[in-house]
Order: sequence, then structure tokens, then C-alpha cells
Amino acid sequence: MGKDLGRIEQSPADDRTYRALELENGLQVLLIHDPTTDKASAAMSVGVGSLHDGDVEGLAHFCEHMLFLGTEKYPDEQAYSKYLNQNGGHSNAYTDMDHTCYFFSVLPGFLEGALDRFAQFFISPLFTDSATAREMQAVDSENNKNLQNDAWRLHQIHCASAKPGHPLGRFRCGSLKTLLGRSLARREGGRGGGREGGREGGGEERGRKRP
Repeated sequence: MGKDLGRIEQSPADDRTYRALELENGLQVLLIHDPTTDKASAAMSVGVGSLHDGDVEGLAHFCEHMLFLGTEKYPDEQAYSKYLNQNGGHSNAYTDMDHTCYFFSVLPGFLEGALDRFAQFFISPLFTDSATAREMQAVDSENNKNLQNDAWRLHQIHCASAKPGHPLGRFRCGSLKTLLGRSLARREGGRGGGREGGREGGGEERGRKRP
């Protein structure tokens, strides 16, 4: 199944069973057995976050949205959420500065099917044109909502105080303007539009509900 990574240190009060493995593809896995829980769950932490956006501010957050919306094996945009909803489960995700985390829970008898649908996010996501357009709007709406949120404003003040040029100072939530980039700037330039201010929004997603 994979290379055993050794014993996991745990509290004497913790009666769960743990096993750490490294699979042939290099993926590190932590397995946890808890006989008292009524749900099975899984999470994937991808080592890319908003500090890796490059020239497109909000790109990591946008990609987080997009992975939920169809894969080659399960092209229906609702295939994953329908499976979980029908089998006592739910899912969510968040984009942080240095990683993006996806997770779900489901009734134990349906874990294999949920894992198969979940794994396809990281194998063959579709990124269809229609979903791309919709999720750009969703990211933009999320940013507009954050403009009135004091916690997000304080967060962005913290980011704005970073050393000039440091990735921490970037606008990480994203907006329609930052995601469309130069193509939108050219169109707005022709209409006399201004430059994207892009620092008010605050940050990346934390806990947007999934259907």
C-alpha cells in the first residue's frame, strides 16, 4: 500500500489508531481509525496557496472554487455534492496563504465512492468555460461581501503593512478585475476606466458553504 512512515506520537488519553504512509506517487497519508464516530471523512492539503498567485491575484482562491465543478470521470458539476448529500455527507474547502485544503465527511458505507469522486479533483478537473465564468463572478461577489466585514478589513491592513514587494501584501481573495486581468483592463481603458485598487477585499476564502 505504501511505505510506513513510523509511529505517530499521541496523547495517552487518545484511543484512536493512527498510521502514516507515503504512497508510490509521493503522497503522504495519515490514516485515523476512530470506532466511536458515525461518519467517515477525508481531507487533502495541497501545498499551493494565495502566496503563489503570481501575476493573477486571487488565482489560488479561484482554482479552489473550480475543482468542485466537474471532472473527466464525473463531468456533472453536481456529481460530488449530490453523492454526499444523498449519503449523509457534506464538504467544504479553504484557501490559505501557503496551502489549500479540501475536505468532506460521509456515512462510512459510502466512503469509497466519495473518495473516488474527491480524488478526481486532483487528477482531471474540467475547468469548463461556463463554470469559469460563473466562479469568477462568485469570487467577485465574495470579495464585495468582504468589503463591509471589519475582520477582513483588519486582515487587509495587516497585509498592507508588509514589506513592499512581499507576497503577503498582495490582494489574495481576487475579484473579477484581477482574474480577467489585462483583457478587462484593455476594455475598461477604452471606456476611460480606472485601475483596479484591489486591496480592500481582505483575503482568501474561509468556509464557504458548498451545496
